[in-house]
Amino acid sequence: MSGGNNFDAFFKSFFNPICSFIERVMGGAEDVTDLAQDVFLKVFERWKEFDSEENAKAFLFISARNLCFDRLRRKQAESNYVSRYLQENEFKTSVFLQEVMRQETFRILYSAIDRLPEQTRQVILLGLDGNSNQEVSKALGVSINTVKTLKKNGYAALREILSKDYLILLLILLGEF
Repeated sequence: MSGGNNFDAFFKSFFNPICSFIERVMGGAEDVTDLAQDVFLKVFERWKEFDSEENAKAFLFISARNLCFDRLRRKQAESNYVSRYLQENEFKTSVFLQEVMRQETFRILYSAIDRLPEQTRQVILLGLDGNSNQEVSKALGVSINTVKTLKKNGYAALREILSKDYLILLLILLGEF
C-alpha cells in the first residue's frame, strides 16, 4: 500500500484498539501508549510492503503481541534478577550481622574472663578451647578437683561480672555458633 495519508487513517482507526489490546496483554502495568507507538513505528517502516489493510492489521496485532511478550519476558528476567539480588544481599547482610554479633559476644566474654584470677582464667580459656578437665589438669599441673573447683568459681564470677542480661545473650549466641 502506498501513500502516507492511508497510514494516517490506518493509525487513527487502529490506535485505540491496539492500545486496548496491549493493555489487556500487559495487565495495564506498562505505558501502553509508548508500546503502541513502537508497534505503529514497525508498521510504518514496512507500510509500502503491505498489499492490503488486512495484511497491515494482521502485522500490527502480531507485532503488538510479540512486543508485549518480549517486554513481559524481559520484565520477568529483571524481576528474577532483582529478587535473586535482594535475597543474596539479605543473606549477606544477615551473615554480616551474625558475625558482628558473634564478635561482640566474644569481646564481652573475653573481657570478663580477663578480669578473673590468673589460674581461673587459664582453666576457663582452656575449657573454651575444647579441652577436657583432665587435659586442663595436665596442662596446668593441677589436680582434676582443682580444675573443677576453679571452673565452678570462674563460672560463678563470670555470672556476677556479666549481668543476667549479658549472660542470657551470651548463652543464646554461643549456642547458635
